[in-house]
Amino acid sequence: MQVELELDRSAQRNTKTLVNRLARCVIIRDASPHAELHPWEFPLVPWQRLHADFAEYAAKRYLILVDAHSKWIEALPMSRTDTQSTITALMCIFSRFGLPSQLVTDNGPPFFSQDFKDYCVNNAIKHTTTAPYRPQGNGAAENAVKIVKKAIKRAVLSGENVLQAISTFLLYYRNCEHATTGVPPSVLLMGRRARIRLDALRPDVAAVAQEAQRRQVAAAGGTPRSPARPGDLVLARDYSARSDKWSVGTVSQRTGPVSYRVDMGNGIQWRRHQDQILPVSGKNRFSLSRASMGGKTVENKKNEEFTEAAAATGDVDEQISHPSEVHPPSPPPDNASERTLRAYKRALNKV
Repeated sequence: MQVELELDRSAQRNTKTLVNRLARCVIIRDASPHAELHPWEFPLVPWQRLHADFAEYAAKRYLILVDAHSKWIEALPMSRTDTQSTITALMCIFSRFGLPSQLVTDNGPPFFSQDFKDYCVNNAIKHTTTAPYRPQGNGAAENAVKIVKKAIKRAVLSGENVLQAISTFLLYYRNCEHATTGVPPSVLLMGRRARIRLDALRPDVAAVAQEAQRRQVAAAGGTPRSPARPGDLVLARDYSARSDKWSVGTVSQRTGPVSYRVDMGNGIQWRRHQDQILPVSGKNRFSLSRASMGGKTVENKKNEEFTEAAAATGDVDEQISHPSEVHPPSPPPDNASERTLRAYKRALNKV
């Protein structure tokens, strides 16, 4: 019995010694090996997942926000970092770009409060927090903080206005190709590059195109012509089979700078370019005094219109003379082509 008690006491002393040794080993034990890197999934669309954190330098704090897709960075100075001030700053950014689907932050007091959780729930934002005391979990925000702090330090050492320096830095940062995506953040988020002073050295695309158009107009030539107005009587080029080259119509609408709709009667509307119409009235070199118009000449058409106007006043006999007689066309020569013969037959039918 005495032997068993001695053995128990000896075992207890050995166990206590072993535990003390283990406690000392735990205190000085090295950290476990790093696990394999597991990057965040790349979002398919801009402004889907945002990473946020605070930066502090020279006793001033800034809210840093970065878009995981476009790598667009926002930096806002903060006089306070409580929950309400943080929510107000986020609302200012979200008013420009919209609400994200997911927001990743650390477990700081502004982000871990119930008010912030309620704000995310009410705006359908999934709030994700990283593991405590492990900033690598929010690496995108930490990297953005490091970038912005470099710009702040340079401004402080140079004696520049810090806010102006941050704005200038972000303008050029957003316009440069990102090392990860190979595309400027402004292009991925807004679909275009932001204009900077360097763009003044590049040729203006609009000015180059306008100069090319000016040279094209000068080389094409052409004669200035007065535009036709709705209601004007014109000769419209007739492209229908077995018809005259020109037919009489009335301009019903101007559809473009040099395009018109011509009313040909019977509900028929033709669309013609200015080069495809000729004014009937007015003495200019585009008028056709003897052009064929559906069996009548322009001169006969003018006489008919004048006759109708005079008939309305009752002075037909005193104001007009009878139109000249229409003589049959002279026969074509014996060696005339088939086209000439067809034209001669049509002329006989019109007489």
